[in-house]
Amino acid sequence: MRPVKLAVITAAVLAVLAVPAPSAAGADTGANDPSPYQCLIDEVAAAPRPDLPEDQTPIPGHVRTPIPGIVLDVRTPGTRFTGATGRFALGGGRLRPGDAFRTASVTKTFTAVAALRLVEQGRLRLDDPIGRHLDPALMKKIRYGSRITLRQLLEHTSGIADYVTDDPSWMSEVFAGPHRIWTPRELAERGLRLPPAFQPGKGHHYSDTGYVLAGLIIEEAAGKRLHQVYREQILQPLGLRATYLELWEPHRGRLSHPYVLDLDFRRWNPTYDTFGGGGLVSTGADLARFIRSLFEGRVFEHAATLEAMLRAAPHSEGGYGLGIMRLQEGETTLWGHLGAHGSFMLYDPAAKISITGTVNQMFTGDKQAESEIISAAYRIAAGAKAPSCPV
Repeated sequence: MRPVKLAVITAAVLAVLAVPAPSAAGADTGANDPSPYQCLIDEVAAAPRPDLPEDQTPIPGHVRTPIPGIVLDVRTPGTRFTGATGRFALGGGRLRPGDAFRTASVTKTFTAVAALRLVEQGRLRLDDPIGRHLDPALMKKIRYGSRITLRQLLEHTSGIADYVTDDPSWMSEVFAGPHRIWTPRELAERGLRLPPAFQPGKGHHYSDTGYVLAGLIIEEAAGKRLHQVYREQILQPLGLRATYLELWEPHRGRLSHPYVLDLDFRRWNPTYDTFGGGGLVSTGADLARFIRSLFEGRVFEHAATLEAMLRAAPHSEGGYGLGIMRLQEGETTLWGHLGAHGSFMLYDPAAKISITGTVNQMFTGDKQAESEIISAAYRIAAGAKAPSCPV
């Protein structure tokens, strides 16, 4: 399987920004009526999706089905919509708005926030060399390791290769052993055996390996497991009761089934992506509360911490900060993250519009459905789209 790279994801949703910034009054236009949002996700779910070209099909014998299910949460200063369409699983019961889903790389924003909370508490420093917190035996496997900092891991400027996208054999091994349990150390070593993309600080290269290392650093600094740090630093203070680190914590409520084409990944062991760079399970409502709290000053003790998080990394074409993406066109700016399993979490601080949810199907190299949903939902919320079926 060819995972979707950040550049592909970013390009697919830039259309959301091709609308004027909403006025204070305009933000409520159409958004007070939930029917356009429900119509939107119903239409996107029902739309036919052409099969992928033969050279892009990741799994021989499997085809792209209609989208199994969609969850969408949209909030503005004047309204809130939380809805769902489709099935909990192919052939299963109906998907409910409160059903949980795998967030994939949206987890990276939580990981960066956890690290920054420890920075505020004096237990970490962004410019600490990573060797202060990692096992010496592991450090010996990191080229240029003495020059890499925690900041560089979080902003993807360390140069460390991505075990997901840079290793052509990785996903073949995942498919060959769907029930294998991968440890965080094994995931890190998969990436570290690959040549670095560049020397530290000399470029920008999205790296899940870097976030596995960041998770290990957080554990060492806090003296606790990563899921405990998430819970103490973020989940409990914000009341995110439906969010948890899969396998490391018990399931909370129903977990909807994610698909790659028509292959049900819910039945596979998810340890290939459940530490630092992925692994959190959440709901549209919890993601909305998290991203809104982040920008409303309810996460960090100091405003300067959020400013540091949002500061664009050197060499970052899209303005990636510390575990957070920036999509900008004209006057409109969205902050947040997207995940390979179809998850999305975006926020416009100026208009106070949040858009969160999931499309429970991974399209290899194709983020069209997410783009359609995010773009149309934003236009409705911003008052740039009449309150009628938008697609």
